[in-house]
Order: sequence, then structure tokens, then C-alpha cells
Amino acid sequence: MFDRRDELFQVILNKAFQMLEHFVLGIELPTWLAPLSMLGLLAAFIRLLPSIQKGSILAGVGGYLLLGVLLVNAVALSLFLFVPGKLITFKTPSSAQAGCHLLKILLMGFFVMLKSLVAVSLQVIFDLSVLILAVLTYPSRRTPIYLNPC
Repeated sequence: MFDRRDELFQVILNKAFQMLEHFVLGIELPTWLAPLSMLGLLAAFIRLLPSIQKGSILAGVGGYLLLGVLLVNAVALSLFLFVPGKLITFKTPSSAQAGCHLLKILLMGFFVMLKSLVAVSLQVIFDLSVLILAVLTYPSRRTPIYLNPC
């Protein structure tokens, strides 16, 4: 069945990778921040995408790990934009703008995830309170011994 959500997700993911690549290519890192360079990780993740889409379990696990490392590195590099002392220098102003856009996108995703986590937590708390209330108000199983009125 034709589903536009999959296509929209692929377009957004492709645009995010293009922005990330533009951001990474447009920065100059000091030697002590060189491990945060993401070009190799980004290339490996892009090469894994067809295998992930085919349903390979090993590629899926590797893709999740690479995506997590990419997210952590992107957040770290985007936060270094706002640290005084200019730890990261930019070759072009558009790469700084791409870094700010990536940080905004990541923060929006974090707040959506936080909202979902709060909603699930509140639902679990409500369900547990209803369960405790039901247990406390449930009638006893003991049958009372009634005297025969006759």
C-alpha cells in the first residue's frame, strides 16, 4: 500500500543528512576535538541504509549505534558553537547556520520525546492508582456466617 509517511520520513532524513554533511565539511576542529569529526561515521551510516531498509538485523543494530554516535557528536559540536572562545571555526557562514538548524531540530526531537515520556509516565501512574484503589475497595472473599433467622 502506498504510504506518504515513509516518503516524508525519507525526505526529512535525507535533508538532515545533507545539513549534517554541510555542517561537518564547513568546520575546522582543533586536534583535541578531532575524534568528533563525523565524516567517516556519516559515510558508514549512508552505506548501511540500503541494508537497513532490506531488513538486515546486523545492519539495523549497527545503524542504531551509528545514529546514536552521530546524534551525540552533532549535539556536542552544535553546543560548541555557543561556547565562548570559539573552539570551532567555520569556513563559511552557511555551515554555522546549518549547525544552528541541526541543534534546533535535535532540541525539538528531544522535547517531543520528553513529552511522550511524560504522557506514558502519567498514564502508568494513573493505571497504578486505579489498580490500588480497586484492590483496596474490593469486597472481601470471606463469606460472612449468618445466623439462621428461623
